[in-house]
Amino acid sequence: MEQHDLSKIQKFQEKGKSDKIIKYLSSSDDTVVVAALEALSRIKDEDSVNSIAHMIDNPDTKIRIEAAKALGSIGTEYAKTYLLHRLNAEQDETVKAAIKEALHALAEHH
Repeated sequence: MEQHDLSKIQKFQEKGKSDKIIKYLSSSDDTVVVAALEALSRIKDEDSVNSIAHMIDNPDTKIRIEAAKALGSIGTEYAKTYLLHRLNAEQDETVKAAIKEALHALAEHH
């Protein structure tokens, strides 16, 4: 099923259908969730920021890292606020590094 989901995510990304991709964020398969976050970061749809922000609290570090990258690439003020908030709460150094990178990417957008 995973491969089927991944190809659907790619098709939705090509069409810019972030609303369809957001549904995959609730998948129990972390590979699918990471692929969905990557696709959303490429589409850069500001409407998806809220859904992505919720993923940065996920127990899986890979998902938190990808969520931070996605927020950094979309680059809204809300994304920046959320990343700054999460930076203070985050315990994992790898995730903290990803959040700092995302904040740096945001600074370059503006």
